[in-house]
Amino acid sequence: MKTLPELLRERVAATPGGEAYRQYDRAAGRWQGMRWSEFGQRVARWQRALQGESLAAGSRIAILARSSVEHVCMDQAALALGFVPVPLHAIDNPESIAYILSDSGAALLLVESAQRWGQLAPLRERFRGLKRVLCLERTDAEGVVWAEDWLKGAHDAAAPPAPGAESLAAIVYTSGTTGRPKGVMLTHRNVVSNVMALLEIVAVRASDVFLSFLPLSHTFERTVGYYLAIVSGSCVAYARSVKELAQDLREVRPTILVSVPLIYERAYARLQENAVARLGWPLLDYFVARKLRAQFGGRLRFAITGGAPMSLAVAQRFRSLGIEVLQGYGMTESSPVVSANTPGDNDPTTVGRPVPGVEIRIGGNDELLVKGPNVMAGYLNRPDDTRRAIEDGWLHTGDQAAIRDGRIVIKGRIKDILVTSSGEKIAPADLELAIALDALFAQVCVIGEKRPFLAALLVLEPGRWAREAAALGLNPGDADSVNAPAARRLVLERIRKALSEFPAYATPRAVWCSPQPWTLENGLITPTLKIKRAALEERFAAQIEELYAGRSAAAPLR
Repeated sequence: MKTLPELLRERVAATPGGEAYRQYDRAAGRWQGMRWSEFGQRVARWQRALQGESLAAGSRIAILARSSVEHVCMDQAALALGFVPVPLHAIDNPESIAYILSDSGAALLLVESAQRWGQLAPLRERFRGLKRVLCLERTDAEGVVWAEDWLKGAHDAAAPPAPGAESLAAIVYTSGTTGRPKGVMLTHRNVVSNVMALLEIVAVRASDVFLSFLPLSHTFERTVGYYLAIVSGSCVAYARSVKELAQDLREVRPTILVSVPLIYERAYARLQENAVARLGWPLLDYFVARKLRAQFGGRLRFAITGGAPMSLAVAQRFRSLGIEVLQGYGMTESSPVVSANTPGDNDPTTVGRPVPGVEIRIGGNDELLVKGPNVMAGYLNRPDDTRRAIEDGWLHTGDQAAIRDGRIVIKGRIKDILVTSSGEKIAPADLELAIALDALFAQVCVIGEKRPFLAALLVLEPGRWAREAAALGLNPGDADSVNAPAARRLVLERIRKALSEFPAYATPRAVWCSPQPWTLENGLITPTLKIKRAALEERFAAQIEELYAGRSAAAPLR
């Protein structure tokens, strides 16, 4: 069993002249490529500087920066020296970051900007173990060193022991939808076994180009969009930003895209608005499919999606338009891939077959259990949580599932099942997914635990709401307009249409629209953009009580 630094050394030796990374240089106004030999030299430079810190073996190296070559250089330098990367969500709030720096015992922090450090500095007393703060941009902030000066000042020092297969390769913190995030300890064996399993089922080539826009704080991106590309020798291009993603897709023209379902769902919503379903294939291909494929660069071999459930309608529509979307399933605790659909064996009604080396079974309450070399070493500083999560080597995923013809069908989260006062059991995530396919709805949360009927909290997409409001004679600039009676009637009708294939009891009968989006800053979503259901219900408790108290707000059952 190899370690991650060994995989990089083998890649640099095997194809030194191949393109490894591509990154946009804003000063030069163009994309800059980097060969594997050059990347190997850069990592060696970072490694020498990091070695000069004389940190103890196993020291934690926190990285609070967007996905970039610099991020990867620090990650690889830390791994080569037997240190443990702690990737942080670049958009996380300072309180959460301070907690993670303290809980992980981070000795060094690489931060994107002086502004970002300025948000953390007032909380410095909470993570006293931090010995060094490096910044990717030039700064004169007190106690912060510009990374370029740090690299130039590197000096020789004794290297700690090289990592082994059971050494930690990362501590990745979960999103924390219900409380403090937990540090998932992943070993080199965990990650390398998962990468090798993926190579057995998906033909990734040295000629492939990945466009990376998911943060490297996601295990999904780390394994599938980063380490997998090293082993296959593929090029990874780092997107400039989410706002510039459409332009980056056209310019980079990736052959493989690793994404969460959101990007496909947004494209699907635009297609639905244009009523493309009424076109026959020749017209569909000419007017829609070609343009859609061009928007994704025009040479996409396949797209890999995970991290959240994907609507069957979205997957089928993309396939019909010539873009194969391969849905998989996993979690941070499994490094992360448990199963995946593959080219030529893609059943979008499932999340595919278990990857090689991974065992699955269904436990009590239809819970999916997973065993294999990819299962985490445990949660940092949480032995009780670790014991609850792993029993006799089987990881409890918390997801209800079924096994059909060797494939996994995910039913929903065990803890996310709503039980109404009439005894109906409903998976809110399924409803939220279907409702969000309507482009009018930017964010959705379905509630109804121990209530007589379901209701929905929503955030409307500003541009589309402005058009709808004008048609209703409402002023979209008025925050109260989203909850005017006419607006609620419109929203309920759109929801009924979106949920037409669901049973009547699963259709929300009351709605309340938030005038402001739910953000990380206001504590209503996680860094991975998942809604915090409990936090939403607490924040809008008064509005929820009004919905259930006022029968006039509720729509009749169909």
